[in-house]
Amino acid sequence: MDLKPVIGIDLGGTNIVGILINERGNILAKKRRKTLAQEGKDKVISQIIGCVNDLLKEGENLGISPEKLLGIGVGSPGPLNRKQGIIYHAPNLPGWENVPLVKILKDELGMSIFLENDANAAALGEWWLGAGKSVNNLILLTLGTGIGGGIIIEGQVYHGSKDMAAELGHIVIKEGGMICGCGTRGCLEAYASATGVVRRARAAMKQGYKTILKDLVRNNPEGLTCELVFQAARERDSLALWLVEETGRYLGIGIGSLANVLNPEMVILSGGMIKAGDLLFNPVRRFVKLFSLKAIIERVKIVPGTLGDEAGAIGAAAAVLKERRML
Repeated sequence: MDLKPVIGIDLGGTNIVGILINERGNILAKKRRKTLAQEGKDKVISQIIGCVNDLLKEGENLGISPEKLLGIGVGSPGPLNRKQGIIYHAPNLPGWENVPLVKILKDELGMSIFLENDANAAALGEWWLGAGKSVNNLILLTLGTGIGGGIIIEGQVYHGSKDMAAELGHIVIKEGGMICGCGTRGCLEAYASATGVVRRARAAMKQGYKTILKDLVRNNPEGLTCELVFQAARERDSLALWLVEETGRYLGIGIGSLANVLNPEMVILSGGMIKAGDLLFNPVRRFVKLFSLKAIIERVKIVPGTLGDEAGAIGAAAAVLKERRML
């Protein structure tokens, strides 16, 4: 059986991750390049094209001609328009305003290009080959610098009316709370992202709370990271333990509310923060039960993603297979 190949590209603010994969989910090649976002839009696009060409070359070494390729999927930060192939704005990519990425790549590569939101792509990747395999209704939250999200309903990505659904980091969990990067107060992202954890930790340190975090950052609060907060919590630092517990509570409020609305089978947490393991997952699971209906939440699994930073690229490839009605 001649299995059809597809390329998936995950466009991140720091790295571009690319995979060559077939319709059965066998990964044939992987490539990674620096995004070089600070060098401007044209440089980033050249990096994407370079990554694709690297994968095509690997494919040819395996006897796969470019003509056999079903297409190239690109998972990108948004907001964006999938059908028109335009990225309206990408916060971590300077100069990216109303970029017709699909047309640019199609003209350069001469292949079919499909665009998808990066968090939707991550959800699709976990659904196809990761933690959500064989689960048709799931929610994914990416916990990193910000909080992104993707929703799968009956095996299909929920995009909303304008491709802007699942901005899960911007549900309000605390009226009149801390201001978020989006301009609204009290967003989940403002409290429970890595940025939010660090921001709350710095505020507590400034108020004079006793904590080993001061030693870990050598009295330089600007050097504080979310990883250091989790490290201090493992060492039973009282402030760090409270911060982790509060982060679990905020995530519990958000996830519990989402579960009540969407009734998923599974909630997948991905991104850098999940490296904390049970230190984070235990309070999240405990608080989710407090903030959702028992009949809804009792069978919902809350699990870490399993694909790591390849989830977006795998999901971008899956988006092509979805468009081709092969998945």
